[in-house]
Amino acid sequence: MFVYRISKKVHINDLSGIGAGLHGGRWNPKGVNMVYTSSSIALASLEYLVHNYHLLSTTHICLAKIKLAKTTSMIEYQSKNLPKNWNLQMEQQFATQRIGEKVFLQGNEYILKVPSSIVPGEHNLLLNPLHVHHVKTKVIEVIDPFVFDQRLLELG
Repeated sequence: MFVYRISKKVHINDLSGIGAGLHGGRWNPKGVNMVYTSSSIALASLEYLVHNYHLLSTTHICLAKIKLAKTTSMIEYQSKNLPKNWNLQMEQQFATQRIGEKVFLQGNEYILKVPSSIVPGEHNLLLNPLHVHHVKTKVIEVIDPFVFDQRLLELG
């Protein structure tokens, strides 16, 4: 299985999840490392765009294609099983952070598959860097630089 991640060039090969651990995110509180990836390049692009529009014109971002171990264990959460308004920025972030924290601290599953809050029907795959399967996860290709179509910069 392949997943995708867009990041600043300096962090593109870092699969420690420390960035998410330092800042927290929708699915993890501060202090819980997690590697946020997407099931497609298009979704990874939109996720990056939502959080980093100010960095679109830079050539310092890259796309990583990441190969996961064949025997990876995964748990999936569907929108219908999440709290009401889970996808709004601040409304239920505490609830989704607790879900991610619980799954990762239990340590049974390597991947937490969650619905995208940006594109209904698409999924993000969150990787637990402390899981035994993580050592088999490798960045196998990097597109450097990853350049967005310049028409996206004209939207503002």
